[in-house]
Order: sequence, then structure tokens, then C-alpha cells
Amino acid sequence: MTGKKAKAKLQSAFHEMKENPPKILAKTRKKEGAAAANRQRVAIGLNKAREAGARIPKGPSNRLRTMA
Repeated sequence: MTGKKAKAKLQSAFHEMKENPPKILAKTRKKEGAAAANRQRVAIGLNKAREAGARIPKGPSNRLRTMA
């Protein structure tokens, strides 16, 4: 799936999310629940890794969710 460089960028992005979570997560948790906040946390982490240059494919679950 992902290479060593992409994995390192993913780990750093998720580590940054754990150390300094965005304020939007607290709003999402309060308004839509913990599960939605966790999904959003993963989406933000993947986005940060992609911005850093990690080549991470968009998963099929994302396409299925928009169709339903």
C-alpha cells in the first residue's frame, strides 16, 4: 500500500494530531458524537500527510460513503 516515506509522514501527521488536536474536533465531538470526531481526525491526519507529500490513495470507503 504505502511506502516507507509515506508511512513516516503518516506517523508524524498523526503524532502532531495527538499532541495538538484541532479545535474543530471538539466542536464535532459535541455536535455529532465521538465516532464522527474520530472519522474526522483520521481524515485530517491523512490530508496533512498528503500535503506533506505522502502518496496515499483515496480509499474505497470514502467513495461508498458519498454514494449512500
